[in-house]
Amino acid sequence: MTTDNILLKVPFNEKDQAKALGARWNAEAKHWYVPKGVESIPFEKWFNTAGIMPKNTANVSTSLATEAQPLGDDMDAINAKLRDAYELRSTEEI
Repeated sequence: MTTDNILLKVPFNEKDQAKALGARWNAEAKHWYVPKGVESIPFEKWFNTAGIMPKNTANVSTSLATEAQPLGDDMDAINAKLRDAYELRSTEEI
């Protein structure tokens, strides 16, 4: 039995199957989850890498944004490479 809600990543075409097993839809946060107290094993194929939902579901987007922050440095590096490649190509066309 789960002690916290568990996020699920359920494809649209499998939503009825997840619902039949006991998953619930959070319309505000727009995601499926296994409610607290429900056996989680039947939902393993839909486990979301984000893991367990915060107790206050209003903080879901804040929590996920916090987890994504380490990508900021990577995104800056990717943007810099794209900018350099674009500038190089632009100067070659002149």
